[in-house]
Amino acid sequence: MLKQMLDDIYAQYHHPRYLVLDPLVCVRKFGGQDSREAVGLLAASLAYGRVEIIIRNINAIINIMGDDPVGFIKNTSYKQKLNFLSKFKHRFNDGQDISALLESIGIIMKEYGSIEKCFCECMDKTGNQFKDALALFTGIVKNNGRIHCGNRASFEYLIPSPNKGSACKRIVLYLRWMIRKDDGIDLGVWKNISPSCLLIPVDTHVARIARGYGLTNRKASDWKMAEEITARLREFDPDDPIKYDFSLCHAGMVAYKTVSPQLGNSMCC
Repeated sequence: MLKQMLDDIYAQYHHPRYLVLDPLVCVRKFGGQDSREAVGLLAASLAYGRVEIIIRNINAIINIMGDDPVGFIKNTSYKQKLNFLSKFKHRFNDGQDISALLESIGIIMKEYGSIEKCFCECMDKTGNQFKDALALFTGIVKNNGRIHCGNRASFEYLIPSPNKGSACKRIVLYLRWMIRKDDGIDLGVWKNISPSCLLIPVDTHVARIARGYGLTNRKASDWKMAEEITARLREFDPDDPIKYDFSLCHAGMVAYKTVSPQLGNSMCC
């Protein structure tokens, strides 16, 4: 019965029409792996707060970078990025944080060839242990950024680590976008990692609806909750357990606000 309910939610909400309420809509403007994985990491890192503000602020950075975001990342200095992004602000983060993140992305692309190859190397080094690989990967992203902004708390917030027990919603959301096949929602630009290893991104909507359906009994929206929900979903689809994430999230948003213009005020954190 639970699987049927999940499948019904999937059939109703796993549809591109709901991308208007999702930061992924900003990433889908671009074609090509390099642009999508770079803009995707930026967009996912900012995916906290009110969804309409998230999308507005991601688009503000995209407008600064132009049609070739990778070219902007690679061909502008940190000082130039600071200048271009001097007026940017998204809740806890400002232009300095974003400039450091973009610099980090550029370093990764230069050293590894792509963000995918960097994450694959992290998987290899940790024996394909997803949590350990994610901790290694986030450490690389943050260490590259710290070259420019030090241990700035707001920059650290952009890229959380599972080592501290966080659900790491935004970074595992990014991995979902990259790894799951292109089904009109996710992008499937990474070809060398199986979606079976993914962890569900736990936000307020997913946590609420997962508790309601008995997918978890935990109160804290932490890494252990994400593991618990994913383990239950893996019972229904071991090869692609988090295929239900997008539909659960947006069903939760609709349940929270109901279908109305007020949906734009839904939270994405």
